[in-house]
Amino acid sequence: MPFKPHYLLVVLTLCCIAALHAFPMGGFAPRLTCRCIRTSPAFISPTRFHKLEILPAGAHCSRMEMIVTKKDKTIVCVNPEAKWINKVIARLQSNTISVNSNTKGSAGVPISTTTDGINIIVEQLQ
Repeated sequence: MPFKPHYLLVVLTLCCIAALHAFPMGGFAPRLTCRCIRTSPAFISPTRFHKLEILPAGAHCSRMEMIVTKKDKTIVCVNPEAKWINKVIARLQSNTISVNSNTKGSAGVPISTTTDGINIIVEQLQ
């Protein structure tokens, strides 16, 4: 049976299609955009916090982001320049009871837990 270039073309096309489906939608690059489209300066009671993520400015985003996940699973981006959030962070850090190096956040950073049961994740620049 003679070699047919058409068979090679079909096999290569199928391999390319299979390879495209194997890659994640975002590709291999880390997220390169800000997670917060808009921020809220409105006060949120720390008793409603489930998790607080503090993301410093870096290559992915030109501004610092503070993301609060509330106990009802809603996510709010807080304005880092709001006066109340710095007071809340200082109080939460003084109530931190443990840094669990076995439990990692979304970026693989350790999670601190407060006496109120709030998880604090502070990502570091790489």
